[in-house]
Amino acid sequence: MVAKLWLCLPALLLWAAPVVVPAQSVDLLKYTLQSLDEVATEHDLDQYTGKPTILIFFEPECSWCLRQTRVLNELVASCENFQAIAIGVNGTRRALQNTLRRLRAEFPAYQISRTLQEDIGEVEATPLMLLADDTGAFVTHMRGYQRTEVLVPALENFVPGYCA
Repeated sequence: MVAKLWLCLPALLLWAAPVVVPAQSVDLLKYTLQSLDEVATEHDLDQYTGKPTILIFFEPECSWCLRQTRVLNELVASCENFQAIAIGVNGTRRALQNTLRRLRAEFPAYQISRTLQEDIGEVEATPLMLLADDTGAFVTHMRGYQRTEVLVPALENFVPGYCA
């Protein structure tokens, strides 16, 4: 009986953790973030305005982030009207870069800035995805791994025609 409880503990902890939900007025693409490539250059996220965007937050040692990145890679490849951005949290720059190599994200990746962290609050569990419309305005959030069969209808519900 105790062994079964231990198996359920990770799911219980994820369910009980508070969910980060930015205020509806938050423009998710107004920030300047440092890229996670070898040359740490700063980029304004407003360059991604014009298409619905998912910001996926990842952290070191997150096996579910690896799975979620695979799903997002497929969506980005098959949907011209959609884009994804990875944002590393809760780790050093080097740890985030190592994790990013394992993720094999086929979309841009950045390290979270202090300003973005303050605006959205603490990211306590990953993967966390924030969906922005084509203007960068926050639409909704999804926490935990989302299979393609779940993610696609959810995206279509909030951003009709995102994958036309």
